[in-house]
Amino acid sequence: MNYLKKLVSPAAIALLAISSFPSFASSISGGAMTINFDSTALAAAFDHETDPNRPAFYLEEYFDRSAYENLSNAEILSTHFIAGTDEISGLGRELTVNGSVVTGRNKATDFSFDTTDIEGTASGAIGLGGAFRYRIDVPFSINEEGDETGNRTIIGDFTLEYDAARAIKGHSGWTLFNHVSWRADVFDLDNVIVDQTGDALMLSGDLAIGEGFDHLGGSVGAIVGDFSLQTSVVPVPAAVWLFASGLAGLFVSGRNNKKVVV
Repeated sequence: MNYLKKLVSPAAIALLAISSFPSFASSISGGAMTINFDSTALAAAFDHETDPNRPAFYLEEYFDRSAYENLSNAEILSTHFIAGTDEISGLGRELTVNGSVVTGRNKATDFSFDTTDIEGTASGAIGLGGAFRYRIDVPFSINEEGDETGNRTIIGDFTLEYDAARAIKGHSGWTLFNHVSWRADVFDLDNVIVDQTGDALMLSGDLAIGEGFDHLGGSVGAIVGDFSLQTSVVPVPAAVWLFASGLAGLFVSGRNNKKVVV
């Protein structure tokens, strides 16, 4: 009788785990986030007017993942792929989805979710490679190389994360975080549409200035563009997790019973 109890106990635990575990745990792989900045809205979201011939805030340089990961912060501040300090187009700028293992300064992707309830079960972060350099219409100085200094800022080394607590602030709960020098919520994603069809996952919506730009005079909540993220879903059958956890449960149960006998 005691022998049967020993067998039933771990089996019952395993059955309870099966009944409560999600149908599938999933992650993502590949793809990119495409950002379209509205230059007029971006300038209007910042209150600077040192030079009336310049926008208050504008995109001066874009770095894709390969360029970004091979440059230091100092080089990102000074490198010009496009000569001069004029505004460049903010349309179609891609941030590449990083893998679970990365090299250099990129953030890894450890995002997971249940396909039946993405936002209700989302955890971890989606790492995104790339960076942006902006010019701010504030007083500046000229260095020995003839470059303007004191009026630039960079954001990059991004993670996209979901936090339901942020949704109560009028946003969707999805936020784009900068990790250059420090972690900052640079863009809240508003009016987000989440679409999963087969193994394809797509998020789209608007970009709103986050609190991470507050110290630069940004109008928090102002819509300055839109985005779309396209990636592939990689399902992990719950049975895999149950098999591992079941073995662990049996092992622990066996050890505990052994201790009682001894």
